[in-house]
Amino acid sequence: MYGYGVSDDPAEVAKEATRHGHLAAGFDRGSGRLLTRLGLAPGWHVLEVGAGGGSMARWLSEQVGEEGRVMATDLDLQFVGEQPANVILRRHDIATDSLPAAHFDLAHARAVLQHVPAREQALANMVIATKPGGWVVIEDVDWLVFDTQELPEPFATLHHTLRRAYVESAGYDPFWGRRMLGALAQAGLHQVDSRGTVKTMHGGTPGAEWYVLALERAGPRLVADGLIEAVTVDAALAQARQDSFAVLGPLTISAWGRRPPE
Repeated sequence: MYGYGVSDDPAEVAKEATRHGHLAAGFDRGSGRLLTRLGLAPGWHVLEVGAGGGSMARWLSEQVGEEGRVMATDLDLQFVGEQPANVILRRHDIATDSLPAAHFDLAHARAVLQHVPAREQALANMVIATKPGGWVVIEDVDWLVFDTQELPEPFATLHHTLRRAYVESAGYDPFWGRRMLGALAQAGLHQVDSRGTVKTMHGGTPGAEWYVLALERAGPRLVADGLIEAVTVDAALAQARQDSFAVLGPLTISAWGRRPPE
């Protein structure tokens, strides 16, 4: 099952909220520049799939203004925070739950579809919900660059252990990023294009902690399943938080296309 997988433990919830903050700090600005370039304007109706910490929904609400609307959806809305009046929150599974057809000027999903086993169906649902002439934008990572560099031990062991477990148990696709361009074209969109960036992950900074916190949360489960020793997890986390730690992050890819006018 995909989703955040966060328990009711207040400490775990707080860590996940912090992680969402790191993701927003690292990725919101780039997403905003792209959506603005595609014409995002006052009065638009926008679908934000995977509301997460709610930062993009709040930003989108400012861009569309009082005459526009933002529908922000997620499997788990506990991290989304306070939202303006023009933001509609909905608990929703993009792969299986319905949306209003041909309703949105823009449908956007970041760090979502790679986690959804039925990702092509999820994308198709986003396309159906978009108006003719509207934009569909998907953003996810591809771990190719990250995996081919020389990662230090024991961090490398923890990273690869979590990856294998997540792929096998949840249907995660670590290389969905490279497939998004073709998926948009297969979905019938026009003006399809993409871009990618790689940033350095420095130990102890938000640019690394968005992933290190995910490793930390997964650690106890990996240990309980006998996949790794607790001492290895602790050493890897400590290593990834040292000032001297620096690795190339995953390739972050944005891809977009336009639904043809009827």
